[in-house]
Amino acid sequence: MIIATAGHVDHGKTALIKALTGTDTDRLPEEKARGQSIDLGFAYQSLPDKSSLGFVDVPGHEKFIRNMLAGVGGIDLGLLVVAADDGVMPQTREHCAILGLLGIDQCVVAISRIDRVDDDRILEVQGEVETLLGQAGLEGGAMYPVCAPDNQGVAALKDDLGKRAQAIKPRPVDGYFRMAIDRVFNIKGVGLVVTGMVFSGIASLDDSLVLSADGSAVRVRGIRAHNEVSDSAQAGQRCAINIVGRGVNEDSVRRGNWLMHADLYAPSRRIDVDLRVLDSEPGSLKHWTPTHLHIGADRLTARVAVLCGGAIAAGERGLAQLVLDQDAFVVHGDRFVLRDQSAQRTIAGGHVIDPMSPRRGRARPTRIAALRAMNHRDPADALTALTAISEVGVPLAAFSVSHNLPSEQTDAIVESLSLQRIGRHPRQWVFSATQWQDLTRRIEKAVGLFHQSRPELPGASLKDIQLALKPHVETPILEEATDFLVLEKRLGQRRTRFHWPSHEIQIAAQDRQLWEQAAARLAPDSGSPLSLHQAAEALGVDKTMLERSLKNAVRIGEMVMVAKNRYLPTAYTARLGYAAEALAERSADSSFSVAEFCQQTGTGRNFAIELLEYFDRLAFTQRSGNSRRIRRPAATVFALDDEA
Repeated sequence: MIIATAGHVDHGKTALIKALTGTDTDRLPEEKARGQSIDLGFAYQSLPDKSSLGFVDVPGHEKFIRNMLAGVGGIDLGLLVVAADDGVMPQTREHCAILGLLGIDQCVVAISRIDRVDDDRILEVQGEVETLLGQAGLEGGAMYPVCAPDNQGVAALKDDLGKRAQAIKPRPVDGYFRMAIDRVFNIKGVGLVVTGMVFSGIASLDDSLVLSADGSAVRVRGIRAHNEVSDSAQAGQRCAINIVGRGVNEDSVRRGNWLMHADLYAPSRRIDVDLRVLDSEPGSLKHWTPTHLHIGADRLTARVAVLCGGAIAAGERGLAQLVLDQDAFVVHGDRFVLRDQSAQRTIAGGHVIDPMSPRRGRARPTRIAALRAMNHRDPADALTALTAISEVGVPLAAFSVSHNLPSEQTDAIVESLSLQRIGRHPRQWVFSATQWQDLTRRIEKAVGLFHQSRPELPGASLKDIQLALKPHVETPILEEATDFLVLEKRLGQRRTRFHWPSHEIQIAAQDRQLWEQAAARLAPDSGSPLSLHQAAEALGVDKTMLERSLKNAVRIGEMVMVAKNRYLPTAYTARLGYAAEALAERSADSSFSVAEFCQQTGTGRNFAIELLEYFDRLAFTQRSGNSRRIRRPAATVFALDDEA
């Protein structure tokens, strides 16, 4: 169990930890000289059951609150120290507010320096503390009068902490590994060591991790967990990890960086949050207020974009987006604290909803609805709520990263909720059954409206459907949805266009007659077909009129445009494609030349070159020097052509 001290400067936090553990956490010369903590200190106490208590001694002076905040993220318990002679002081109140904002609901109180006051004063201070804890949402904290130098009351406090440690449930380690770095130093003969609180997951010796500073890859060479040599570091532990990596040194890593699994390297400068403003604030927190954000062990400057109403009143909660000047690496549920622009007081805090917020539309009603749906602690509940309202699917990769879910956990949630999975990794989306059915109905409707506006065309292309749908639907989703509709016979397909099964193309009789006349010359039994210009002359028609008619034939799948001056009937083109495939199959090296194709098909060289270049563009063939190979089966490439 990790315990962080809290309380006003010079109220005896460091002395109490020394009495509990025998360790003096004031390690810096300046701390010795001043007699007060400036930076974080750490101490450990082994328990009879071989577990341990880890103490984070934080500075109480207002100038060093930023250092205090770097040490309290992810702790299990707050140890509030209040001097009996002083009572509740400004930093006592601020530290309690910070514990509440960070979601630390367990707090034990030590009333220190009881040797300086009488019993009535001790009772008076206990009453003050009870009121303060209630205001911070930390009701029910046990109180222990102590005098650390004389060890008075220390045994009872130590016994309470031990019992709490035995009762605390181990944190789950099923997410990817994340550790908030709060100290960086070199040890002679060992190398670079980073220490911090492990927020999630587990890391073992020789694991490959990354540093958030610049994405540098590092290898775990050694681990100490709770000051003991270990072969793993896991969620809920304070650890020191010896790392090694190319170009990684003491100057390239700082307090506030994260040591984490590579899949979590997703920098963001916009974070949507659930924000609570402290009751003690003199006024509302207004839109675009500049602040200092403390999250993990990091401190960043941030603007608060209030998403509803333009301000959040003191004591109230609201949705906001934090707009940062530097990259942050956070996940859903991370707790944070905001201090004012001058970094003089704590003003608000809360938890992360979406660490990868969109650049635009942050306050749109649909976005607000999505944030409220995402604002669940359990990822399955969040995904259920999101898919229930999303008309365009929930991007699965982004959801997994934002919730720190390895792929097997994501798959288990999707399966348990019976969601419709669309696309391929990493571009996958999930739909609820209701929303998927609604999307397919909207696609059918869009195709019907297209028929009304363009009855002469064989149907709507994917692009036509995409432009008709609001909100925007990604192309891979449309591809899978239209395939589904065709399979269900709710839509028909002509080449790349989709139509209602009952739709009949309205073709002008003149166009139909002209196609039939041109077909014999554009698909001869032997020799090369005529070009557009030659066909117009042979038919005695205007070239422009024939070209316009043939373009209409292309639209409905009757013809293909092989080159600028070359149109061929679809079935004839497919026949030549199958001939090319048969030629390659008979070849010893599965390739053929232009000359061999001409001999096989009885066509001329110029036409053969134009046709084979068209096949290259279809990705049916691939040219290599003077020969070509088949890239895809003719049955796949020309299947739709055969049906046309």
